[in-house]
Amino acid sequence: MASAQEKTPLTSESSPNKFNFFPHLPPYSPPTTGILSKLPPSWVPYAQLMRLDRPAGFYVFYLSHVIGLFYAACITTPPPSEVARLTVLLIPVNVLLRGAACSFNDTVDQAFDRRVARCRHRPVARGAVTTTQAHIFTACQLLFGYIPLLVLSGFPRESLPHAAGMVTLLFAYAFMKRGTNYPQVVLGVSLAWAIFFCGAALGLDPFDFSSHGKSTLALFGSNVVWSITYDTIYAHQDVVDDVKAGVMSMAVRFRESTKLLAAILSVIQVVLLVACGIYERETFGGFIYFVGTVGGVAATMAYFIYEVDLKSPGSCGRYFHRQGKIVGAAFLSGLIGEYVVKVVR
Repeated sequence: MASAQEKTPLTSESSPNKFNFFPHLPPYSPPTTGILSKLPPSWVPYAQLMRLDRPAGFYVFYLSHVIGLFYAACITTPPPSEVARLTVLLIPVNVLLRGAACSFNDTVDQAFDRRVARCRHRPVARGAVTTTQAHIFTACQLLFGYIPLLVLSGFPRESLPHAAGMVTLLFAYAFMKRGTNYPQVVLGVSLAWAIFFCGAALGLDPFDFSSHGKSTLALFGSNVVWSITYDTIYAHQDVVDDVKAGVMSMAVRFRESTKLLAAILSVIQVVLLVACGIYERETFGGFIYFVGTVGGVAATMAYFIYEVDLKSPGSCGRYFHRQGKIVGAAFLSGLIGEYVVKVVR
């Protein structure tokens, strides 16, 4: 059963007739399966704002952090108990960070979302949550969730400016689709900033170029390019509607040559991983990093780019859901392997 907010528009601006740009498509219906179906109806729109029912995006947020964590662990060699503690702690941290970012993005993008078939039923776009309610909910996730969790769980003071930087960049990304064809670059920098955050959490200065700064920057760049690649392909789901709605993106800009662009970006991604290994040769002295991380990322990116059908929204969606976990696992394989070897020795 739909919530009262969903049955009765909250403002005159929320008129379904005014918002319905797709009258030939089915109207919104409340979830009947999954985690959302177990929640009180009035909670459902807020859980949808956080994307609690769509874990694929969580994986790319979380894996960016864990990649940075194990990279720094290979260099600073903290005890396994501390690495395990942070690995687990980063789960709620990323649920809240992603939740706030998605909530804000949906609020800012509501006019676009109403004109994109896949996004038309998002809570703010359909009138289930007002703009003010959504902004308050975003602020609550940060002020009463994300920030206290970082402070109370013992993240070092040196890491907190990087957390603030991530939040700022993620919020800035929400406005990029209006003024540039390259919002994916801002998103990529936002997500990859987790490498600096997690490095600082383990005592690594990511900008100390006299020691580990070059390798850190190379790994950061590789993650930026990875995010640009997968989000550009993901955005192909909506490219037809985006063009009509005036949404700017790399998928719109390069829609006739996206596979070539993705291939070039993936080569750059792998070259940067090689550079990271070379700069950090005293840390990655064996073959584990180069075979696991470099080779694994190269192979999985090549496979997914070859396999995806950019003209099929379903294929683009499946690409995003699968590659985040599999390419992320490839990233981690060599880093975890190198850390385990150091601990065992």
